[in-house]
Amino acid sequence: MQRIVGLMVCLLVSCVLLKAQVPFDIDTLDSAEKLQIDTLTYKLLHNENPKKQNNQNQSIIKPTKQKNLRIDTLINFAHQLLGSRYRRGGTGSIGFDCSGYTLTVFKNSNIKLPHTSAGQSLMGIPVNIANAQKGDLIFFKGANRRSRRIGHVGIVISEKGEPVRFIHSSTSTGVRVDKLSATYYKNRYVKTVRIPELYQ
Repeated sequence: MQRIVGLMVCLLVSCVLLKAQVPFDIDTLDSAEKLQIDTLTYKLLHNENPKKQNNQNQSIIKPTKQKNLRIDTLINFAHQLLGSRYRRGGTGSIGFDCSGYTLTVFKNSNIKLPHTSAGQSLMGIPVNIANAQKGDLIFFKGANRRSRRIGHVGIVISEKGEPVRFIHSSTSTGVRVDKLSATYYKNRYVKTVRIPELYQ
């Protein structure tokens, strides 16, 4: 019986450790509140003094403006592809479709994504659009505005709190930057997700 209890405690500690490694900037507006770990429990499990590091603990949950070089590298590479033409199924020099573009940009940062916008929408952690920030994937309906089916994806390039801008491969002009406030995209917006690997 003691052995079973010991195994359960080890499993619980492992789960907490895995979640604690991702410093998301998530607040109460996000739909991913489950990621807000109990920092007191985390510190106790690691034999740390929770009172001594209380101020430091808050940064795990509260938004910060800390520089993330991995995200900056991803966004810089995304911009290098501006002007590339649209090509259905494309992931390289011949051009990109929307998911081929995001796949290529994230692959450059050693992060694997599927080659469909619908598949990519299942990756990462959903976040409220008010908390969208650089590196998040942003998803839209396809040509049929009445359908909830995801048919397009881009990468957010604006900072949190700024009007949302994203870079993507459009069928009309290829890789370009657009604003979510544009009527076409505002009416087709579905969701935004954050990719955990960018924060490791």
